Amino acid sequence: MKTQSSFPRRLLLPILAISLTAFHGAASAFAHDLVIAVQKNPDNHDPVSENSNPNLRLMYSLYDTLVSVDYRNGGRLVPNLATSWSVIDPRTIEFHLRPGVVFHNGDTFDARDVVATFSPVRIGADKSVPVQSQPFFKGIDRVEVVDEMTIRIHMKSDDAVGIYRFSTYPSQIISATALEQAKTYAEFTEVDAGSGPYSLVSRKLGGDIVIKKFDKYWGSSKAAADKVTFTVVPELATRIAGLLSGQFDIITEVGADELRQIEAKPSCAIVGGPVQSIRGLVYDSIGSPIADPRIRRALNLAINRDALVKSLFAGRTSVPHGWQMQTFGDMYLSDRPTPEYNPKKARELLKDAGYSGQQIVYRTQQGYYTKQGDTAQILQSMWKAVGLNVKLEFKENWAQVRADTPDRAIIDADSGAYYPDPMGQFWRRMGPGEFTDSQFFTVGPSMLTLGNELATSLDTKRRRAIFAKMLENFEEDPHAGILYVTPMFMGMRKDRLSMDPLPYAYLDLTTDGVTFK
Repeated sequence: MKTQSSFPRRLLLPILAISLTAFHGAASAFAHDLVIAVQKNPDNHDPVSENSNPNLRLMYSLYDTLVSVDYRNGGRLVPNLATSWSVIDPRTIEFHLRPGVVFHNGDTFDARDVVATFSPVRIGADKSVPVQSQPFFKGIDRVEVVDEMTIRIHMKSDDAVGIYRFSTYPSQIISATALEQAKTYAEFTEVDAGSGPYSLVSRKLGGDIVIKKFDKYWGSSKAAADKVTFTVVPELATRIAGLLSGQFDIITEVGADELRQIEAKPSCAIVGGPVQSIRGLVYDSIGSPIADPRIRRALNLAINRDALVKSLFAGRTSVPHGWQMQTFGDMYLSDRPTPEYNPKKARELLKDAGYSGQQIVYRTQQGYYTKQGDTAQILQSMWKAVGLNVKLEFKENWAQVRADTPDRAIIDADSGAYYPDPMGQFWRRMGPGEFTDSQFFTVGPSMLTLGNELATSLDTKRRRAIFAKMLENFEEDPHAGILYVTPMFMGMRKDRLSMDPLPYAYLDLTTDGVTFK
Protein backbone atom coordinates (compact mmCIF):
# COMPACT_ATOMS: atom_id res chain seq x y z
CA MET A 1 0.00 0.00 0.00
CA LYS A 2 1.01 3.59 -0.51
CA THR A 3 2.13 5.78 2.29
CA GLN A 4 1.10 9.40 2.00
CA SER A 5 2.78 12.37 3.51
CA SER A 6 1.98 16.03 3.46
CA PHE A 7 4.10 17.82 0.90
CA PRO A 8 5.20 21.27 2.14
CA ARG A 9 4.25 24.13 -0.14
CA ARG A 10 7.24 26.06 -1.44
CA LEU A 11 6.90 29.81 -1.61
CA LEU A 12 8.59 31.74 -4.38
CA LEU A 13 11.36 33.93 -3.01
CA PRO A 14 12.70 37.16 -4.46
CA ILE A 15 15.63 37.04 -6.80
CA LEU A 16 18.87 37.64 -4.96
CA ALA A 17 21.80 39.47 -6.47
CA ILE A 18 24.86 37.39 -7.30
CA SER A 19 28.14 38.39 -5.74
CA LEU A 20 31.32 36.57 -6.60
CA THR A 21 32.90 37.71 -3.39
CA ALA A 22 30.09 37.17 -0.93
CA PHE A 23 28.18 33.99 -1.66
CA HIS A 24 28.88 30.30 -1.28
CA GLY A 25 32.53 30.79 -0.39
CA ALA A 26 35.07 28.59 -2.12
CA ALA A 27 33.61 25.80 -4.24
CA SER A 28 35.72 23.22 -2.44
CA ALA A 29 34.69 24.21 1.10
CA PHE A 30 33.05 20.81 1.51
CA ALA A 31 34.68 17.71 0.07
CA HIS A 32 31.63 16.33 -1.70
CA ASP A 33 29.61 19.44 -2.46
CA LEU A 34 29.44 20.98 -5.92
CA VAL A 35 28.80 24.53 -7.09
CA ILE A 36 27.74 24.72 -10.72
CA ALA A 37 27.46 28.12 -12.42
CA VAL A 38 24.77 28.14 -15.11
CA GLN A 39 23.36 30.73 -17.47
CA LYS A 40 19.80 30.05 -16.26
CA ASN A 41 17.80 27.73 -14.02
CA PRO A 42 14.37 26.30 -14.90
CA ASP A 43 11.33 28.19 -13.68
CA ASN A 44 9.73 25.06 -12.21
CA HIS A 45 10.40 21.36 -11.57
CA ASP A 46 7.64 19.71 -13.55
CA PRO A 47 9.16 17.96 -16.59
CA VAL A 48 6.16 18.51 -18.86
CA SER A 49 5.83 22.22 -18.06
CA GLU A 50 9.15 23.35 -19.48
CA ASN A 51 11.07 21.98 -22.44
CA SER A 52 14.40 23.74 -22.03
CA ASN A 53 18.08 22.99 -21.62
CA PRO A 54 18.06 24.23 -17.99
CA ASN A 55 15.12 21.95 -17.21
CA LEU A 56 16.74 18.91 -18.85
CA ARG A 57 19.95 19.62 -16.96
CA LEU A 58 18.10 19.21 -13.67
CA MET A 59 15.64 16.43 -14.59
CA TYR A 60 18.27 13.67 -14.65
CA SER A 61 18.95 14.26 -10.96
CA LEU A 62 15.37 14.57 -9.69
CA TYR A 63 13.39 12.03 -11.75
CA ASP A 64 13.36 8.51 -13.20
CA THR A 65 11.66 7.09 -16.28
CA LEU A 66 10.14 3.65 -16.80
CA VAL A 67 12.95 2.75 -19.21
CA SER A 68 16.37 4.38 -19.64
CA VAL A 69 18.63 5.00 -22.62
CA ASP A 70 22.17 3.81 -21.94
CA TYR A 71 23.91 6.68 -23.77
CA ARG A 72 27.36 5.37 -22.92
CA ASN A 73 26.71 1.95 -24.48
CA GLY A 74 25.25 2.58 -27.90
CA GLY A 75 21.92 4.00 -26.76
CA ARG A 76 20.42 0.63 -25.84
CA LEU A 77 17.30 0.55 -23.68
CA VAL A 78 17.71 -0.69 -20.10
CA PRO A 79 15.30 -1.18 -17.17
CA ASN A 80 14.64 1.71 -14.83
CA LEU A 81 11.37 2.08 -12.89
CA ALA A 82 10.12 -0.81 -15.01
CA THR A 83 12.08 -4.01 -14.44
CA SER A 84 10.83 -5.45 -17.73
CA TRP A 85 8.37 -4.74 -20.53
CA SER A 86 6.79 -6.49 -23.47
CA VAL A 87 5.21 -5.21 -26.67
CA ILE A 88 1.77 -6.82 -26.74
CA ASP A 89 1.01 -5.38 -30.18
CA PRO A 90 1.96 -2.21 -32.16
CA ARG A 91 -0.40 -0.21 -29.94
CA THR A 92 0.15 -1.75 -26.51
CA ILE A 93 3.15 -2.07 -24.17
CA GLU A 94 3.05 -3.83 -20.80
CA PHE A 95 5.40 -2.72 -18.02
CA HIS A 96 6.30 -4.62 -14.85
CA LEU A 97 7.12 -2.02 -12.20
CA ARG A 98 10.02 -2.02 -9.79
CA PRO A 99 9.12 -2.70 -6.15
CA GLY A 100 10.65 -0.80 -3.24
CA VAL A 101 11.07 2.58 -4.98
CA VAL A 102 10.48 5.59 -2.73
CA PHE A 103 9.68 9.11 -3.89
CA HIS A 104 11.34 12.12 -2.27
CA ASN A 105 8.10 12.90 -0.44
CA GLY A 106 8.06 9.44 1.20
CA ASP A 107 5.44 8.02 -1.13
CA THR A 108 6.01 4.50 -2.51
CA PHE A 109 5.95 3.82 -6.26
CA ASP A 110 3.27 1.73 -7.92
CA ALA A 111 0.81 1.72 -10.83
CA ARG A 112 -1.10 4.76 -9.53
CA ASP A 113 1.93 6.96 -10.17
CA VAL A 114 2.16 5.87 -13.81
CA VAL A 115 -1.53 6.63 -14.27
CA ALA A 116 -1.00 10.11 -12.79
CA THR A 117 2.08 10.74 -14.93
CA PHE A 118 0.19 10.07 -18.16
CA SER A 119 -3.14 11.48 -17.02
CA PRO A 120 -5.04 13.85 -19.34
CA VAL A 121 -3.92 16.98 -17.51
CA ARG A 122 -0.24 16.10 -18.08
CA ILE A 123 -0.46 15.05 -21.73
CA GLY A 124 -2.12 18.19 -23.01
CA ALA A 125 -5.80 17.28 -23.01
CA ASP A 126 -6.62 20.17 -20.67
CA LYS A 127 -5.72 23.22 -22.75
CA SER A 128 -5.91 25.48 -19.68
CA VAL A 129 -2.73 23.87 -18.31
CA PRO A 130 0.47 24.90 -20.15
CA VAL A 131 2.39 21.69 -20.78
CA GLN A 132 4.99 20.73 -23.40
CA SER A 133 4.12 17.03 -23.60
CA GLN A 134 1.44 16.96 -26.29
CA PRO A 135 3.83 16.37 -29.23
CA PHE A 136 5.22 13.39 -27.30
CA PHE A 137 2.11 11.84 -25.76
CA LYS A 138 -0.95 12.94 -27.71
CA GLY A 139 -1.08 9.39 -29.12
CA ILE A 140 -1.73 7.82 -25.70
CA ASP A 141 -5.22 6.41 -25.46
CA ARG A 142 -5.22 5.14 -21.87
CA VAL A 143 -3.18 3.55 -19.09
CA GLU A 144 -4.60 0.23 -17.93
CA VAL A 145 -3.82 -1.01 -14.42
CA VAL A 146 -3.35 -4.79 -14.56
CA ASP A 147 -2.37 -4.94 -10.90
CA GLU A 148 -0.56 -2.75 -8.38
CA MET A 149 2.82 -3.33 -10.07
CA THR A 150 1.80 -3.97 -13.70
CA ILE A 151 0.42 -1.50 -16.22
CA ARG A 152 -0.37 -1.47 -19.91
CA ILE A 153 -0.16 1.70 -21.99
CA HIS A 154 -2.48 1.71 -25.00
CA MET A 155 -1.84 4.01 -27.98
CA LYS A 156 -4.55 5.33 -30.29
CA SER A 157 -2.80 3.94 -33.39
CA ASP A 158 0.25 1.91 -34.40
CA ASP A 159 3.29 3.69 -33.05
CA ALA A 160 6.60 3.69 -34.95
CA VAL A 161 8.48 5.00 -31.90
CA GLY A 162 6.86 2.71 -29.33
CA ILE A 163 8.90 1.98 -26.22
CA TYR A 164 11.22 4.97 -26.79
CA ARG A 165 8.40 7.32 -25.78
CA PHE A 166 8.80 6.11 -22.20
CA SER A 167 12.58 6.30 -21.98
CA THR A 168 13.34 10.02 -21.94
CA TYR A 169 11.86 13.51 -21.71
CA PRO A 170 9.06 14.17 -20.83
CA SER A 171 8.16 10.71 -19.51
CA GLN A 172 9.68 11.22 -16.04
CA ILE A 173 7.43 9.52 -13.50
CA ILE A 174 5.80 11.70 -10.82
CA SER A 175 4.27 10.95 -7.44
CA ALA A 176 0.49 10.71 -7.74
CA THR A 177 0.19 11.89 -4.14
CA ALA A 178 2.12 15.09 -4.88
CA LEU A 179 -0.17 15.83 -7.83
CA GLU A 180 -3.31 15.12 -5.81
CA GLN A 181 -2.25 17.25 -2.86
CA ALA A 182 -1.45 20.33 -4.94
CA LYS A 183 -4.36 22.80 -4.93
CA THR A 184 -3.57 23.89 -8.51
CA TYR A 185 -1.37 22.58 -11.27
CA ALA A 186 0.76 25.71 -10.99
CA GLU A 187 1.41 24.81 -7.36
CA PHE A 188 2.38 21.28 -8.38
CA THR A 189 5.07 22.58 -10.76
CA GLU A 190 6.90 24.11 -7.77
CA VAL A 191 7.35 20.87 -5.83
CA ASP A 192 9.74 17.96 -6.17
CA ALA A 193 7.61 14.97 -7.20
CA GLY A 194 10.44 12.69 -8.29
CA SER A 195 12.29 9.57 -7.18
CA GLY A 196 15.76 10.33 -8.62
CA PRO A 197 19.19 10.20 -6.98
CA TYR A 198 18.87 13.79 -5.69
CA SER A 199 16.03 15.57 -3.94
CA LEU A 200 15.21 19.26 -3.90
CA VAL A 201 16.41 21.39 -0.98
CA SER A 202 15.44 24.88 -2.13
CA ARG A 203 14.70 27.01 -5.15
CA LYS A 204 14.55 30.75 -5.79
CA LEU A 205 12.68 31.87 -8.89
CA GLY A 206 15.34 33.32 -11.16
CA GLY A 207 18.06 32.33 -8.70
CA ASP A 208 19.75 29.34 -7.11
CA ILE A 209 18.52 25.76 -6.98
CA VAL A 210 19.97 23.44 -4.34
CA ILE A 211 19.63 19.65 -4.42
CA LYS A 212 21.03 16.98 -2.10
CA LYS A 213 21.79 13.26 -2.16
CA PHE A 214 18.65 11.15 -1.68
CA ASP A 215 19.70 8.42 0.73
CA LYS A 216 16.76 6.15 -0.13
CA TYR A 217 17.48 6.09 -3.86
CA TRP A 218 16.94 2.60 -5.26
CA GLY A 219 19.49 2.66 -8.12
CA SER A 220 23.06 1.35 -8.16
CA SER A 221 24.43 4.62 -9.51
CA LYS A 222 24.03 6.96 -6.54
CA ALA A 223 24.37 10.71 -6.22
CA ALA A 224 28.07 11.59 -6.48
CA ALA A 225 27.79 14.76 -4.39
CA ASP A 226 26.25 15.36 -1.00
CA LYS A 227 24.87 18.72 -2.15
CA VAL A 228 24.79 20.56 -5.48
CA THR A 229 24.10 24.27 -5.90
CA PHE A 230 23.10 25.50 -9.36
CA THR A 231 23.85 29.20 -9.17
CA VAL A 232 22.73 31.60 -11.91
CA VAL A 233 25.58 33.61 -13.41
CA PRO A 234 24.32 35.01 -16.74
CA GLU A 235 27.63 36.49 -17.91
CA LEU A 236 30.03 33.92 -19.35
CA ALA A 237 33.06 36.02 -18.40
CA THR A 238 31.94 35.93 -14.76
CA ARG A 239 31.47 32.17 -14.88
CA ILE A 240 34.96 31.79 -16.34
CA ALA A 241 36.48 33.99 -13.63
CA GLY A 242 34.73 31.99 -10.91
CA LEU A 243 35.99 28.69 -12.32
CA LEU A 244 39.58 29.88 -12.66
CA SER A 245 39.57 31.29 -9.13
CA GLY A 246 38.21 28.05 -7.67
CA GLN A 247 34.82 29.48 -6.71
CA PHE A 248 32.86 27.24 -9.09
CA ASP A 249 33.46 23.55 -9.72
CA ILE A 250 31.65 23.40 -13.06
CA ILE A 251 30.46 26.08 -15.48
CA THR A 252 28.17 25.70 -18.51
CA GLU A 253 27.81 27.16 -22.03
CA VAL A 254 31.48 27.58 -22.97
CA GLY A 255 32.65 28.64 -26.45
CA ALA A 256 35.86 28.58 -28.52
CA ASP A 257 37.79 31.47 -26.93
CA GLU A 258 36.94 30.23 -23.45
CA LEU A 259 37.97 26.65 -24.34
CA ARG A 260 41.54 27.81 -24.79
CA GLN A 261 41.45 30.04 -21.73
CA ILE A 262 40.22 27.25 -19.47
CA GLU A 263 42.53 24.59 -20.89
CA ALA A 264 45.50 26.89 -20.23
CA LYS A 265 44.80 26.66 -16.48
CA PRO A 266 46.49 23.52 -15.03
CA SER A 267 43.72 22.97 -12.47
CA CYS A 268 40.90 23.17 -15.04
CA ALA A 269 39.67 21.22 -18.04
CA ILE A 270 36.97 21.20 -20.71
CA VAL A 271 34.44 18.37 -20.86
CA GLY A 272 31.48 17.74 -23.11
CA GLY A 273 31.02 18.27 -26.81
CA PRO A 274 28.33 17.81 -29.47
CA VAL A 275 25.03 16.40 -28.18
CA GLN A 276 22.06 14.81 -29.90
CA SER A 277 20.49 18.08 -30.94
CA ILE A 278 20.52 20.60 -33.78
CA ARG A 279 20.90 24.32 -33.11
CA GLY A 280 18.86 26.26 -35.61
CA LEU A 281 16.37 28.99 -36.39
CA VAL A 282 12.60 29.10 -36.76
CA TYR A 283 10.99 31.31 -39.40
CA ASP A 284 7.64 33.04 -39.06
CA SER A 285 6.18 32.47 -42.50
CA ILE A 286 2.66 33.76 -41.83
CA GLY A 287 2.18 37.38 -42.82
CA SER A 288 5.79 38.37 -42.12
CA PRO A 289 8.43 39.90 -44.44
CA ILE A 290 9.69 36.35 -45.05
CA ALA A 291 6.31 34.82 -45.97
CA ASP A 292 7.66 34.09 -49.47
CA PRO A 293 9.50 30.72 -49.31
CA ARG A 294 12.15 32.05 -51.70
CA ILE A 295 13.24 34.56 -49.07
CA ARG A 296 13.47 31.81 -46.44
CA ARG A 297 15.50 29.66 -48.82
CA ALA A 298 17.80 32.65 -49.39
CA LEU A 299 18.24 33.04 -45.63
CA ASN A 300 19.42 29.42 -45.45
CA LEU A 301 21.66 29.62 -48.53
CA ALA A 302 23.46 32.70 -47.13
CA ILE A 303 24.68 30.87 -44.00
CA ASN A 304 28.27 29.62 -44.02
CA ARG A 305 27.90 26.94 -41.37
CA ASP A 306 31.49 25.71 -41.56
CA ALA A 307 32.63 29.24 -40.69
CA LEU A 308 30.27 29.28 -37.69
CA VAL A 309 31.66 25.98 -36.41
CA LYS A 310 35.26 27.11 -36.79
CA SER A 311 34.88 30.60 -35.33
CA LEU A 312 32.51 29.82 -32.47
CA PHE A 313 33.62 26.32 -31.42
CA ALA A 314 37.13 25.85 -32.81
CA GLY A 315 35.85 23.11 -35.11
CA ARG A 316 34.74 20.92 -32.17
CA THR A 317 31.25 20.33 -33.53
CA SER A 318 29.87 19.72 -37.03
CA VAL A 319 27.14 20.54 -39.53
CA PRO A 320 24.39 17.88 -39.68
CA HIS A 321 23.24 16.26 -42.92
CA GLY A 322 19.80 17.81 -42.77
CA TRP A 323 17.33 17.54 -39.89
CA GLN A 324 18.65 14.22 -38.65
CA MET A 325 21.23 12.64 -36.36
CA GLN A 326 23.30 9.48 -36.72
CA THR A 327 21.54 8.19 -33.60
CA PHE A 328 18.56 7.48 -35.90
CA GLY A 329 20.26 4.22 -36.86
CA ASP A 330 18.39 2.55 -39.73
CA MET A 331 16.41 5.75 -40.24
CA TYR A 332 19.54 7.87 -40.76
CA LEU A 333 19.87 8.94 -44.41
CA SER A 334 23.65 8.98 -44.77
CA ASP A 335 23.58 10.08 -48.43
CA ARG A 336 21.93 13.41 -47.71
CA PRO A 337 24.17 16.48 -48.02
CA THR A 338 24.81 19.15 -45.45
CA PRO A 339 22.84 22.38 -46.04
CA GLU A 340 24.08 24.26 -49.08
CA TYR A 341 26.04 27.51 -48.78
CA ASN A 342 25.47 29.50 -51.97
CA PRO A 343 25.39 33.33 -51.67
CA LYS A 344 24.98 33.77 -55.44
CA LYS A 345 21.86 31.61 -55.50
CA ALA A 346 20.56 33.46 -52.43
CA ARG A 347 20.81 36.80 -54.27
CA GLU A 348 19.01 35.34 -57.29
CA LEU A 349 16.15 34.06 -55.13
CA LEU A 350 15.77 37.45 -53.45
CA LYS A 351 15.62 39.13 -56.86
CA ASP A 352 12.99 36.65 -58.09
CA ALA A 353 10.96 37.23 -54.92
CA GLY A 354 11.02 41.00 -55.45
CA TYR A 355 12.71 41.57 -52.10
CA SER A 356 13.82 45.19 -51.89
CA GLY A 357 15.35 45.57 -48.46
CA GLN A 358 12.33 45.22 -46.19
CA GLN A 359 13.41 44.97 -42.55
CA ILE A 360 13.44 41.44 -41.11
CA VAL A 361 13.43 41.22 -37.30
CA TYR A 362 15.51 38.50 -35.69
CA ARG A 363 14.76 38.12 -31.99
CA THR A 364 17.38 36.42 -29.89
CA GLN A 365 18.93 36.33 -26.43
CA GLN A 366 22.50 37.00 -25.42
CA GLY A 367 23.50 33.76 -23.72
CA TYR A 368 20.73 31.16 -23.29
CA TYR A 369 22.54 28.97 -25.85
CA THR A 370 26.32 28.81 -26.03
CA LYS A 371 27.59 31.81 -28.02
CA GLN A 372 24.01 32.78 -28.87
CA GLY A 373 24.63 36.49 -29.23
CA ASP A 374 27.82 35.97 -31.24
CA THR A 375 26.00 33.54 -33.53
CA ALA A 376 23.26 36.08 -34.18
CA GLN A 377 25.72 38.83 -35.05
CA ILE A 378 27.64 36.62 -37.47
CA LEU A 379 24.38 35.54 -39.13
CA GLN A 380 23.31 39.15 -39.49
CA SER A 381 26.59 39.88 -41.30
CA MET A 382 26.21 36.86 -43.61
CA TRP A 383 22.65 37.87 -44.48
CA LYS A 384 23.70 41.47 -45.11
CA ALA A 385 26.28 40.23 -47.62
CA VAL A 386 23.51 38.90 -49.89
CA GLY A 387 21.25 41.94 -49.47
CA LEU A 388 19.02 40.89 -46.55
CA ASN A 389 18.17 43.67 -44.10
CA VAL A 390 18.05 41.81 -40.78
CA LYS A 391 17.60 43.74 -37.54
CA LEU A 392 18.74 42.07 -34.30
CA GLU A 393 16.56 42.49 -31.24
CA PHE A 394 18.02 41.08 -28.01
CA LYS A 395 15.39 40.00 -25.50
CA GLU A 396 15.56 38.96 -21.85
CA ASN A 397 13.49 35.77 -22.02
CA TRP A 398 11.62 33.35 -24.27
CA ALA A 399 8.24 35.00 -23.67
CA GLN A 400 9.58 38.20 -25.22
CA VAL A 401 11.28 36.31 -28.05
CA ARG A 402 8.14 34.39 -29.02
CA ALA A 403 5.62 37.20 -28.53
CA ASP A 404 3.21 37.19 -31.47
CA THR A 405 3.63 40.66 -32.97
CA PRO A 406 3.59 41.75 -36.66
CA ASP A 407 7.37 42.21 -36.80
CA ARG A 408 8.25 38.69 -35.61
CA ALA A 409 10.24 36.91 -38.34
CA ILE A 410 13.19 34.86 -37.00
CA ILE A 411 13.86 33.29 -33.60
CA ASP A 412 16.38 30.80 -32.21
CA ALA A 413 15.58 27.17 -31.50
CA ASP A 414 17.23 23.90 -30.57
CA SER A 415 15.86 20.57 -31.78
CA GLY A 416 16.83 17.65 -29.57
CA ALA A 417 16.62 14.07 -30.84
CA TYR A 418 14.59 12.81 -27.92
CA TYR A 419 14.12 9.46 -29.69
CA PRO A 420 16.52 7.81 -32.17
CA ASP A 421 14.05 8.51 -34.95
CA PRO A 422 12.79 11.47 -37.06
CA MET A 423 9.62 11.42 -34.95
CA GLY A 424 11.68 12.56 -31.97
CA GLN A 425 13.29 15.50 -33.72
CA PHE A 426 12.25 16.69 -37.19
CA TRP A 427 8.53 15.93 -37.11
CA ARG A 428 8.16 16.73 -33.41
CA ARG A 429 9.40 20.28 -34.09
CA MET A 430 8.33 20.88 -37.69
CA GLY A 431 5.03 19.02 -37.68
CA PRO A 432 1.75 20.14 -36.11
CA GLY A 433 2.43 21.22 -32.56
CA GLU A 434 4.44 23.87 -30.79
CA PHE A 435 5.20 26.26 -33.65
CA THR A 436 1.96 25.73 -35.53
CA ASP A 437 0.02 26.41 -32.33
CA SER A 438 2.09 29.59 -31.97
CA GLN A 439 1.26 30.45 -35.60
CA PHE A 440 4.80 30.58 -36.90
CA PHE A 441 3.82 28.45 -39.89
CA THR A 442 1.24 25.98 -41.15
CA VAL A 443 1.86 22.42 -42.26
CA GLY A 444 0.42 21.61 -45.69
CA PRO A 445 -1.86 18.63 -46.40
CA SER A 446 0.80 16.65 -48.27
CA MET A 447 3.29 16.98 -45.40
CA LEU A 448 0.59 16.02 -42.90
CA THR A 449 -0.14 12.87 -44.88
CA LEU A 450 3.53 11.95 -45.00
CA GLY A 451 3.94 12.73 -41.29
CA ASN A 452 1.01 10.57 -40.29
CA GLU A 453 2.46 7.63 -42.21
CA LEU A 454 5.90 8.23 -40.73
CA ALA A 455 4.32 8.08 -37.26
CA THR A 456 2.37 4.86 -37.78
CA SER A 457 4.24 2.75 -40.34
CA LEU A 458 6.39 -0.10 -39.01
CA ASP A 459 8.13 -0.70 -42.37
CA THR A 460 11.64 0.81 -42.11
CA LYS A 461 12.22 0.89 -45.89
CA ARG A 462 8.95 2.73 -46.44
CA ARG A 463 9.63 5.10 -43.55
CA ARG A 464 13.07 5.97 -44.98
CA ALA A 465 11.48 6.91 -48.30
CA ILE A 466 8.85 9.00 -46.53
CA PHE A 467 11.43 10.81 -44.42
CA ALA A 468 13.57 11.60 -47.49
CA LYS A 469 10.53 13.07 -49.25
CA MET A 470 9.66 15.15 -46.20
CA LEU A 471 13.17 16.63 -46.04
CA GLU A 472 13.05 17.46 -49.75
CA ASN A 473 9.68 19.19 -49.35
CA PHE A 474 10.94 21.10 -46.35
CA GLU A 475 13.94 22.45 -48.23
CA GLU A 476 11.62 23.92 -50.87
CA ASP A 477 9.36 25.55 -48.30
CA PRO A 478 11.54 25.88 -45.19
CA HIS A 479 10.07 26.98 -41.90
CA ALA A 480 13.41 26.68 -40.13
CA GLY A 481 17.15 26.80 -40.75
CA ILE A 482 19.94 24.50 -39.61
CA LEU A 483 23.09 25.96 -38.04
CA TYR A 484 25.16 23.17 -36.44
CA VAL A 485 25.07 20.17 -34.13
CA THR A 486 24.51 21.66 -30.69
CA PRO A 487 27.68 21.64 -28.59
CA MET A 488 27.54 21.63 -24.80
CA PHE A 489 30.97 22.37 -23.39
CA MET A 490 31.54 22.73 -19.68
CA GLY A 491 34.52 23.98 -17.74
CA MET A 492 35.53 21.80 -14.80
CA ARG A 493 38.00 21.85 -11.93
CA LYS A 494 40.03 18.77 -12.71
CA ASP A 495 41.95 19.11 -9.44
CA ARG A 496 38.69 18.26 -7.63
CA LEU A 497 36.81 15.90 -9.90
CA SER A 498 36.54 14.10 -13.21
CA MET A 499 33.44 13.89 -15.40
CA ASP A 500 32.03 11.59 -18.07
CA PRO A 501 29.25 13.70 -19.65
CA LEU A 502 26.39 12.22 -21.64
CA PRO A 503 25.99 13.06 -25.34
CA TYR A 504 22.70 14.67 -24.37
CA ALA A 505 21.33 17.73 -22.58
CA TYR A 506 20.98 15.73 -19.35
CA LEU A 507 23.64 16.45 -16.72
CA ASP A 508 24.70 13.20 -15.05
CA LEU A 509 25.74 13.97 -11.47
CA THR A 510 25.63 10.33 -10.34
CA THR A 511 28.67 8.20 -9.65
CA ASP A 512 28.58 7.16 -13.33
CA GLY A 513 29.12 10.75 -14.40
CA VAL A 514 31.19 12.39 -11.64
CA THR A 515 34.11 11.15 -9.54
CA PHE A 516 35.70 13.18 -6.77
CA LYS A 517 39.47 13.10 -6.34
